[in-house]
Amino acid sequence: MGVKHTYKDGVFRRLFNDKEKILELYNALTGENYPPDTDVKIVTLDNAVFGDMKDDLSFMIEDRFIILTEHQSTINPNMPVRELCYIAKQLEKLVFSKAIYSKRLIKLPTPEFYVFYNGAEDFPVCREQKLSDAFAVKCDKISLELKVKVINVNYDKGAEILSRCRSLNEYSKFMYMIRERLSEGIEVKSAIEESIRICMKEGILDEFLKKNGGDIVSFLFEELTREECEQIREEDGYYRGEADTQRAIARNMISMKLAPDVVVAATGLSIDELEKIQQDGQ
Repeated sequence: MGVKHTYKDGVFRRLFNDKEKILELYNALTGENYPPDTDVKIVTLDNAVFGDMKDDLSFMIEDRFIILTEHQSTINPNMPVRELCYIAKQLEKLVFSKAIYSKRLIKLPTPEFYVFYNGAEDFPVCREQKLSDAFAVKCDKISLELKVKVINVNYDKGAEILSRCRSLNEYSKFMYMIRERLSEGIEVKSAIEESIRICMKEGILDEFLKKNGGDIVSFLFEELTREECEQIREEDGYYRGEADTQRAIARNMISMKLAPDVVVAATGLSIDELEKIQQDGQ
């Protein structure tokens, strides 16, 4: 079953946004054995909830409603509340009628929430995020809960699902190749293009890359460049914060009339920086 793609589709969504690939992925994910003729309905995600996320995939299989997201950067701890907002909107579309006021129980599709983590940060192979983790008041009885299963699908982490789903395994290996080349200092666009050439030569995502290679280079270049910039900004913010802390310590030590060489040794600041702190404090 072919699905229309848009220029906003990420690589993950474009690869798995068809019936055959979804069944392969879901069977591997859950241990189910849905046959090829199983009815699959792909649901368009609402950008009002998920913003500009390009690698969210939502679909229905029988009476199950599955929302699956791929993350290539920092894991978002707010995924449960985002998923809650999304599923609430979808259920409203399904049952918003006078029927919800009747005495008859309305059957709802069973929701399932997954995140595939494929980023560079160290992360466990599997972790569960819960909506209740965000509750301001902790209590024994929880009236509302939503759980998201986060799976690390990085090729070198060896998640079990990679051995059960060829498409995901090959996708994971492709992304691993790119990151390996980036770690060697190769420029982003060249790292992507070289990885595509190697994958096609080795039969990894061969047909997919032949069909979508140009779009994949453009999209991944944008995503990985943005990720790299965000990391640099985070590191800059850390070092700025660290320097601010050291200057605050220096001001306290100066107010205690400690010798300049003691302040320099304790904070790592230079004599010139100490003199500027003293001048600013006068």
